Amino acid sequence: MLSNELENVLPTHSPTPSLAPSRERDQTPHAHHATNDLVRRLPHSSRSRLVELCDEVTLRPRQMLQERNVLLQNAYFLENGAASLTARAGDCLPVEIQTVGAKDFIGIPLILGMRVSPHRCMVQVPGRALRIEADALIELVRGDVEIQKLLLRYVQATLIQSSQLAACNSRHSLQQRLARWLLVAADKLFSREIPLTHRCIAQALGVRRAGITSTMGEMEARGIIKQGRAQVEILDQSQLEQLSCNCSRVILSAHENSLNAANARQASNS
Repeated sequence: MLSNELENVLPTHSPTPSLAPSRERDQTPHAHHATNDLVRRLPHSSRSRLVELCDEVTLRPRQMLQERNVLLQNAYFLENGAASLTARAGDCLPVEIQTVGAKDFIGIPLILGMRVSPHRCMVQVPGRALRIEADALIELVRGDVEIQKLLLRYVQATLIQSSQLAACNSRHSLQQRLARWLLVAADKLFSREIPLTHRCIAQALGVRRAGITSTMGEMEARGIIKQGRAQVEILDQSQLEQLSCNCSRVILSAHENSLNAANARQASNS
């Protein structure tokens, strides 16, 4: 059984503190108030068990939620706002491998039996999150099969998204990639207003800022987006979808397809 296998894989030693300083508890959230998509998908009993172990914390711009090769002290279920998961590319600037929002979970290595991450995660858009200590999450995953299954399905979704992102970045034009990024960011934020600068978007796509400025200018001239001070607003989503490659559809559908897979199997067997 998967739960038995995880008992042998998940570590049991206590973590040493990570680079992130400890924070005072803001408040203890109630299960029915949780807005994170993963938390909301859990059965009531599992959701309550998880939320009781969480602190609700405020996320500040550029706050580091995890650093590469540093022991993980906490995991996070984002309630709102957005963060960027990045990978190193030699001596070049980090490249974004996942935009993380209210549909997501930060702490995948803990689910896979690891205590460190090869990736950095930094807050880009301020918000709030449910924070749980690493050891508490590991024990919870061991003891609650519903939480275990949900988070493993989420891991599957991120694997699909990451592989599609790699293909997109190597094969498609900057215009297609930028359109794809804007669509995904809007989905993560549950908003057509994306409060990020050209510099942040350029770093996410691993390109020069001048290229982003030029391409976004063309989009604005066509009435697809509207640019403001450190903000982009999507005016015509249909046109933006036409500019984007098919990768945006694959990336956006991976979440629902993976998380609904178990329910679909149960329905077909009934």
